[in-house]
Amino acid sequence: MKCVLCKMCETTRAIFDKKRDAWLHAQSNNVEIMERETDPAAVYQVYEQTDPAESFRQHLSLAEQGSVWCMATVGQKYQTGTGTTLDLAQAEQWLVRAYQAGSDYGLICLGRLYDRSERSGKAQEVYRAGAARGFVPAMINLAASYRSSPDWVQRRHEALELLEHGRAAGDLFARHWLTTAMLRGWFGLRYIPEGIRRVPGVAHDMAALLEEEGSPSRGDSKTRPGLISRLAAQLWLVGATRHPAS
Repeated sequence: MKCVLCKMCETTRAIFDKKRDAWLHAQSNNVEIMERETDPAAVYQVYEQTDPAESFRQHLSLAEQGSVWCMATVGQKYQTGTGTTLDLAQAEQWLVRAYQAGSDYGLICLGRLYDRSERSGKAQEVYRAGAARGFVPAMINLAASYRSSPDWVQRRHEALELLEHGRAAGDLFARHWLTTAMLRGWFGLRYIPEGIRRVPGVAHDMAALLEEEGSPSRGDSKTRPGLISRLAAQLWLVGATRHPAS
């Protein structure tokens, strides 16, 4: 049985992931892609389809007709096996098409597919294309991809700059990742004190996010929600200090 603190951390992670996905969509050129569709109404209609298999079938039909929005969606569905059989080759094919057609969402999904299949070189090539035009999620994913590369030591200062850019742009994930990476000594021992200095601010932002999202940890009193939310955020962050410097 999981303890209460573990459940709090899981709740924090779920809310954080939801916020990160919302940030990705907000930063992506989804509106522009939709405006370029020849039949936006058809895409909206398919988007509202609740049956997974039927949703996949309809998205695939529109993708085959040239819908860039649906190309990215089909690629992601193949990658996760949503409404269809998991097929990474098909996922790559459709995500490449979406990426080449200018979809930011397709770019991120394709880069992540490459990273998960241990093709970091190709992932970084894709992310760099997005970073070069100022797409902040691509910068953050590029930094994360560098972390798993054998040449991390040579890349870590570039990764630091990418994450600082994301933090300045208001990306909560960049702030969290940067702070915990500093605490772990990933950028060198001299950055550990700076990581410690930044923990309260990141924990405060995470607590505010828990409050905003209506975390199950809310209580009835006016003071308890803030205390519980801050505790959950700090417990999640403190795990970073358990890892040795690398």
